[in-house]
Amino acid sequence: MATPAPTDDELNAWIIARLNLIGVDLSVLPVSDSSAPADQTRILSSVRNLLRGSVPTISAYVADVQENPPVLYPAELSAWTDE
Repeated sequence: MATPAPTDDELNAWIIARLNLIGVDLSVLPVSDSSAPADQTRILSSVRNLLRGSVPTISAYVADVQENPPVLYPAELSAWTDE
C-alpha cells in the first residue's frame, strides 16, 4: 500500500519544526509581503517544492558498490589503478 503524499499543511508543519530545531524562526518574517526580500509564504513554498522534487529522486537511488566502491583515500587508489 502506497503512502499518500503529504498535504501542504503537513509539510509546512514539518518544515517549521525542522527549522525551529536548528534555530531558524520564520515567525519574524512577514506572512506575505511581495516587497520584502523573503516572507513565510514564499519560503515554505520553495522548501515544499524542493522536498517534493528531490526527496523521491534521492530515495530511489541505489548505490552499486561493485561499480563504484567507496574509497577512503581516493588519491592513492587512483595512483594504484591508473584512473
